[in-house]
Amino acid sequence: MSVPSSGLRAGGALVLILSLGQPAAAQTPPLNAEGYVQIVLRAHPSAAQSAGLVLAAEAEKKAVRRFSDPVFEYSRGRATARGASGAEFTETSYSVSQTLPWPGTFNAGSRAGDRAADGLRAGAEALRWELAAQARQAFARLVAGRALLDIARAAEGDARSLRDLVAQRADLGESREADRIKATVEWLRQQRQLVAAEREAEAAVAILRALAVEPLPDPLSIEPRIHGPLPALDRAALAATIVEHSPRLRAAQAEAERRQALLDTARSARIPDLALRVFKDKELDKEAKGIALGVTVPLWNRNVGEVARADAARQVSAAEAARTRIDLLGELQGRLKELQVAADQAALLDAQILPAARRSVGLVRFSFEEGEGSLLDLLDAQRTFRDTQREAADAHLALSLALAELQRMAGPDFDPWSSR
Repeated sequence: MSVPSSGLRAGGALVLILSLGQPAAAQTPPLNAEGYVQIVLRAHPSAAQSAGLVLAAEAEKKAVRRFSDPVFEYSRGRATARGASGAEFTETSYSVSQTLPWPGTFNAGSRAGDRAADGLRAGAEALRWELAAQARQAFARLVAGRALLDIARAAEGDARSLRDLVAQRADLGESREADRIKATVEWLRQQRQLVAAEREAEAAVAILRALAVEPLPDPLSIEPRIHGPLPALDRAALAATIVEHSPRLRAAQAEAERRQALLDTARSARIPDLALRVFKDKELDKEAKGIALGVTVPLWNRNVGEVARADAARQVSAAEAARTRIDLLGELQGRLKELQVAADQAALLDAQILPAARRSVGLVRFSFEEGEGSLLDLLDAQRTFRDTQREAADAHLALSLALAELQRMAGPDFDPWSSR
């Protein structure tokens, strides 16, 4: 419909010659979505940020289980004996003191540190999930951009072929001059759309390269994945998976548990820590050594203010965790609707509308070439077919974007089309 068969044969022969002339080692396999995601997860700065959060989590767990350092004190002075002699002597004092936390306070503080570490790890995983979703969406936009570019090239070829045919007929007096003008205008219109599609595809490649950080092959060959009909989804199981594994919810729950542990710490702090001191004093007239114990007497301050602040923070974080859970489940329903709508549209366009539009333009062109149809009918059929192709490309893009949004919530491994 768009290019004469002789042109197709010549083009295919040229591609075959070029491919045979290239050494096998120089041919780079096409890049697929999963391979691109792995490149981004390896090279993007967010990957290093995620690794840093994991290290911070380990450091947090270690830090909360350390006692305070002991305090060593030493003093030295000169003393004069009272009496007639007035002799001078040296006096020295040594002491080592250590604060021993109350076991309940220490354990509650350890739990708070563990929950803080859990929140940091959840943040690290959330970064990786977000980065993987961004990579898949960038790849999907490039696939759509190149599909739309192919459609624009085919449309421009159709318009050029039609212009040449109408011009030939006009020269022979078999067609009106107005038809020649219409065909030329349509060809110019398709040329303009082709230039716009080329720029869109170039921008998509530039975005893909920027996100990858690592250099990608030039020219970049990609292997798109076309999804078939959407399998049935177990919404309840998916919701349970998200509630259990979502980094966002896990971080909110970890913060709520950390606040509870901090409240326990504040309550346990009502029981004072024990201060242990070992000393040795050498004075002018005596020498003493021994052990001293000290505690803070909770007479005026029983940590009431800190307990109240910790309890208020616990209530806020618990409510935030509950709200995050509700938000996730509500967002899930919206994402599932977007995925289902996009999958239904793509399946309908691929299975019914696109084949019908292709058959229609073929019949109308055949009638026009035989002198039975009008130019306007052919132009309308060609536009309908190309618009349907663009709708199909947009539907597949919407499907890929909706899937990436669900993977941002359920994890990069979520794939309804994978074998179960």
